[in-house]
Amino acid sequence: MPTNPAEAPGPDLIVADVLHRWPETLHVFIRRRMACPGCPMAGFMTVAEAAQSYGYDSAQLVQALSEAAQPASR
Repeated sequence: MPTNPAEAPGPDLIVADVLHRWPETLHVFIRRRMACPGCPMAGFMTVAEAAQSYGYDSAQLVQALSEAAQPASR
């Protein structure tokens, strides 16, 4: 996992910002059948809020996003 929090998605980041900064995280949302990549609310909802709205544990979603955002996983 990246040592600098700015290098990884976090629960308080806006979903659209995560997708813009780390496009490789797209598959994390799609695999969970989350409509976030095309949702108009993606520009307003945090990762934690999106996880909650889909009934997912936000820590697990953040972990998956962080793993996808690592340079080694590209």
